[in-house]
Amino acid sequence: MLGKTLAKIDRFYPILGVVLIALFILVIFSLKSVLFGIVLASEFDPDIAEAKTRIDSDNLIKAHKAAFEKEVLRLNLAQ
Repeated sequence: MLGKTLAKIDRFYPILGVVLIALFILVIFSLKSVLFGIVLASEFDPDIAEAKTRIDSDNLIKAHKAAFEKEVLRLNLAQ
């Protein structure tokens, strides 16, 4: 009886070691990809965001009129 238990225990530890090593490799690759994504997201490319300081006043006036001078529809609830 003791021999069967020792055989099971002796077989358990190598399997446990293989599983732990596989999980360790999986965690390392996951952390590597997450950290690479963070580094890539933190990089700033100045060619993407070229500054345009000129304001198109015609479009600004049109947008202001569209927002503040539109006709308000009144509901007649006294019927």
